Amino acid sequence: MKILVLATPPLALLLAGGEFARWWGDPRIVPMAFDELAVALALLAASFAPHGWRPPVLTAAWALYTGLMLGLLVPTLDHLLHGPPKESAVFYAVILSVMLLIGVLATALGLRACRARQRGR
Repeated sequence: MKILVLATPPLALLLAGGEFARWWGDPRIVPMAFDELAVALALLAASFAPHGWRPPVLTAAWALYTGLMLGLLVPTLDHLLHGPPKESAVFYAVILSVMLLIGVLATALGLRACRARQRGR
C-alpha cells in the first residue's frame, strides 16, 4: 500500500501536466482534456484521503485510471489494425499499453490492501 501512496501523486501530476502541455493555448482544452484531468484529480485526492479510507479510495481512483487507459488504447489499436493509422500510433499504443499495465498492477495492489484491511477487522 505504501508504494501506491508514494507513486500516486507524481503520476497524477504527470498525467495532468501532460494534458496541460498538450492542450495549452487551445480553447478546446476543457472538452478534450477533461477526462485525463478528472482522473488525475481523483488520483491526487485519493492519495491524500484519510488513513482509514485510503485503500478503497485509492483502489477506486486507480481503477478509473485503468479504465481511462483502456478507453484510450482501444481506439488507437483500432486505427492501427483497421486503418487509417494515425501518425505515431505505434508509439502511442506502446505507451498506453505500459500505462494500462501500471494501472492494472496498482488496482491489484489496492484490492489486495482492501482484502487485508477487511480481514483485519
